[in-house]
Amino acid sequence: MNSLANKFASQLARFSPSFGKRIDDPLTNIRVATRWLESLPVGDAFKCQQAILGELKRFNENSTQYTKDRLAVLMLLDEKSRDLQDTLVRQYLRNPRMSRPVESRLWHAVYGLYWEIARGYHAFVLHFTCTAGRSPHESRIPLITLRAIRAFGLLLKWRTIRYQPAGEKLWLRLHNLYRIAASEGFHRQSLQAYAEDVADCSCETAYLHILMLNLANSGTLYPRQLDLLDRWLCGWHGMMRLDSRLDTQIHNFVIDLSSDRGPRRVRKPDTDKPLYFWATADLLQKLQEIQIALREGSAPAQLGLTENTRTGESLELLDHLQRQWSSLATREQRRAPRESVKRLVDVVHGLGAIVNQIKAAEAPASVSPYGTGFNYSEVDDVQVYGFITDRTRERISHMQAPAIPNSPDAERWVMQDESTCGYGATVESSDKDWLRVGALIGIKSHDAATWQLGIVRRLSRLSDDTSSVGIETLAETPALVMLNDTTPAGYTVNGLDNSGASLPHSSLWLTDSAGTDSVIIDPVHFTPGKVVQIHGAPERKPVALGSPIERSEGWIRVAVEPVNS
Repeated sequence: MNSLANKFASQLARFSPSFGKRIDDPLTNIRVATRWLESLPVGDAFKCQQAILGELKRFNENSTQYTKDRLAVLMLLDEKSRDLQDTLVRQYLRNPRMSRPVESRLWHAVYGLYWEIARGYHAFVLHFTCTAGRSPHESRIPLITLRAIRAFGLLLKWRTIRYQPAGEKLWLRLHNLYRIAASEGFHRQSLQAYAEDVADCSCETAYLHILMLNLANSGTLYPRQLDLLDRWLCGWHGMMRLDSRLDTQIHNFVIDLSSDRGPRRVRKPDTDKPLYFWATADLLQKLQEIQIALREGSAPAQLGLTENTRTGESLELLDHLQRQWSSLATREQRRAPRESVKRLVDVVHGLGAIVNQIKAAEAPASVSPYGTGFNYSEVDDVQVYGFITDRTRERISHMQAPAIPNSPDAERWVMQDESTCGYGATVESSDKDWLRVGALIGIKSHDAATWQLGIVRRLSRLSDDTSSVGIETLAETPALVMLNDTTPAGYTVNGLDNSGASLPHSSLWLTDSAGTDSVIIDPVHFTPGKVVQIHGAPERKPVALGSPIERSEGWIRVAVEPVNS
């Protein structure tokens, strides 16, 4: 009965456009939409963004009209949502330690809005191409095509940020938009997509922007790095140009407009397919010049690398880009060959969990004051007081507290491939909020006695429940040490603080084959040049924390330098 009533109402709506519409429906016209946008609550970006997202969904689902007024409403909703969307994007990128539910909610909000905007513009562009006569909004077709291309690029970017494959035929839809722009002859028309844009672009430069961002992605970049590169590319548009004819002397990348995939290096192109080619030599030369200038002391912002960008971070990303955007002959090569294996390993993640596991492995050899011997602090106590103080026992417990042999922190993974530099595995990831590029992990084969350190270098989410993971293993064997700040904070004995104001913290000491020392610590304890006393490694003197070698969420590896006593 309800179904029949709904069909009857739907038929009436076709004959009476005003049937069922609210007087204040923002989709009515541009004036009502403007008034509705002004009524949204100020100060709640998420709530306002969700309200606009809801109206965009209604826009795309409840009408097949492609009038000039409806296009104006779509463009207004898009433009007014940009500041709100930018706020949510910044929240997402600045909070990498979000819980999985919060991360999922925020990601779907951002992605959902981009999807509805892309969907709305895409429908208008397709309607234009299918209309035999002149369209009343034909003059706006280049602009809405440009906005559609950029929206699809943002969809691909945000899937990459979450290490997801493209899916949803995004590449085919994007290729089709560029094909329309090229066939209509406006693909190189310079336009200002949005009023706040600092520079004009064209459908071709926006399309190339997306292709280059995809080429840079190898599953190894952090979300912040992808966003940073997205902004850098805006200043490099003029260095590339698509060509339908292959020049083997200069072209090194190709895109097939008939396939649902991104760009590839030129190898053996099939000339029967709609292919476009481009070269990156000029851009690579520009990257090299920027690298030289950075090493000579120029600030990143002066070189067009945006504000608040660190020099070290910029150099690392530029090195990566030169490898990813190079020609076939000079592309990045795998450091060591892989071979298929079925190896069972125990895995723990995070500095604290790794420290606990190493404590457990070393426990029989490091049982102090009630076992085989004393350490440096205990000897001092015996000399000064004639007994071991409670404060020293507390410190020792930080370093040598027994870990549970079958720790709940440990997971068991099956590695599918192995090389001298690391492992590859496919793992269940639905409950692994921590699994991100840059995560520090401890790895131990089920038949091994010692733990080794690994870093997640590559991540690709195959589905909601599984991920493909690439792990680099460090050649150095970690040793558990305790770091004490040597700055006096209160009452001291023999130069060691006994006030309890600066308790020692667990760290991992690494010595490479060349004898160079470094230490992995919690970033909250790092200050460049800070002098610390090392306990736990034999014959160690006070050392100064030097330059960071690598850092990620929850850990930092820094060089250590000897201090003259």
